[in-house]
This record gives sequence, structure tokens and C-alpha cells, in this order.
Amino acid sequence: MTTIKVLDKTFQILNSFDDANKSISLKDLTVITQLNKSTILRICNSLIKYNFLIKNEINGSYRLGPGSWKLGSIYNSNFKSGAEIREILNQICETTGQSAGYWVKAGSKKVCLYRVNSKSELNHYVVEGATFDLSSATGKVLRAYTDETSDLKNIIDKKGYIYTTGERLENIASVAIPIFDVQNNFRGTLSVSGWKQFFTTKTVSKFYKILLGYKKQIRVLI
Repeated sequence: MTTIKVLDKTFQILNSFDDANKSISLKDLTVITQLNKSTILRICNSLIKYNFLIKNEINGSYRLGPGSWKLGSIYNSNFKSGAEIREILNQICETTGQSAGYWVKAGSKKVCLYRVNSKSELNHYVVEGATFDLSSATGKVLRAYTDETSDLKNIIDKKGYIYTTGERLENIASVAIPIFDVQNNFRGTLSVSGWKQFFTTKTVSKFYKILLGYKKQIRVLI
């Protein structure tokens, strides 16, 4: 097995962990990654050695270790004022009744850097650090301002926001606006998202105005 292939398989294993899978058995790792048990065992032993995984010696399951937390903390330290931004997201969430997030682009993916999920039973739940393809309103804003050939930028510049429904998830809609720093450099996107029945012509306009009202506050924090 080449070094590159080993690395690919290692990241497959690490990416198996998320908010719904904080502890994963060897059997479940084989299902999620489609790797054989012996390969998973060898890689997991190396990850344990360097503190990226911890093994439960009672049931044999794995969970992320302090090495993973360290890298996540270093990544997050590139972005300042997390507590202040979360407070703004909390205000947006309470005002709109929808989940609110701040997203950035990382390579060919979008990353949910900060998130406050709606307390409603019908909410769009996403954890901080989650990565997805550049689809839906947030992905389109990130593409528009990082791809010089994108026609989306002119549309968003003119309208101020972008609204999508059913793009990544069938029942979910979102409204997103671009965020620039005080030097007017594009930094990310601010959004609200939730079940599509809450996104009517009237509420989409309302959600946009609410997001716009917090744009200057976010601007000085990033």
C-alpha cells in the first residue's frame, strides 16, 4: 500500500466521526469506510499512538483523541471573536426562528465555522466544523466571491442575497449573504436555514433584512 493510499484511508477513518458518531465500533467503521478490518486496525493503532484516537478497552469502540482536538483548536484560532459571532447568530436564531450559521470556504468544500441551531423541533441541525459540497445558498455565495468566472456574483451583488430550497436536502431552504471584512475582503457567508415551509416570499425578504442588519457587526469581528 502506497503512502498516499494509507493517508487517504486514514482520513476516511477520521472523517467517519461526527456529532452523530462520536464513538464508533470496528464493525461500524468497516461499514462506513468500506475498508477491511485489518487495514482499519493498523491505521487506528497508529492514530492511537499519536493521540488522534482513543480506544475503549471495554467494548473496543473508538473516539477522537486530544490530537484531533489540538488541530481543530489551531484551525479555529485562525478566526477571532468566535464567542461574539455566536452571540450574533443566537440573536438571529431567536429573531427568525431558524438556524443561523457563518460559513467559510476550505478548498472545494464549505465549512460551518459557527452555528446556532433553532430550538424548534422542525429545525435544520448542523454542527460546527461540518463540511459539505459548495451547494445551496451558502455554497453559492462562497463560490460566487472566490471564482472570478462565476455569474453568481453579479446576481448576489444586485439582489444582496441568495435563496435556495431543496438543493442539498429536499426539505431545507436557506438565505445567505456575503460577508466582507473592514478592508472589504470577502471572508464568508452569513445564513439562516430551516424547513422550506417557513420560507415564503414574505419571510425570505424578512430573513434577508435581519441578516443585513447584523452584517456590519460581523464585519468588524472577522
